[in-house]
Amino acid sequence: MLTVIAIAGASPAFALSASRGGARGWTEQSATVMNLQDTQDDGHDVKAEYYRTAHPSDKLTLWNKQAYGDRYFEDNDGNAWTVESGKHSTIFKMQVCEVYNNWPDSCSGWVE
Repeated sequence: MLTVIAIAGASPAFALSASRGGARGWTEQSATVMNLQDTQDDGHDVKAEYYRTAHPSDKLTLWNKQAYGDRYFEDNDGNAWTVESGKHSTIFKMQVCEVYNNWPDSCSGWVE
């Protein structure tokens, strides 16, 4: 009698993260959720630009324009001044930027 045993392993979870100026971004939940935190009370909006495996040629943008305003807020994990995307396909490339009106944005550079 021949017995065959198949061992199925889950694909490894990985996270991406980047920071630049007052912008801090990271993925969670096996890189299916994008988080964006504004870490400085400097009046500059922050954004995360990222790509997902379901539509690899479409650049997505998550904005955080509310930090340090009249209303304190947190993401689902209790991180202050943080917004997060919905949970969708895997994020495979990202960068974060501090936004300067009428000037080029200051970005972290792409991480994969």
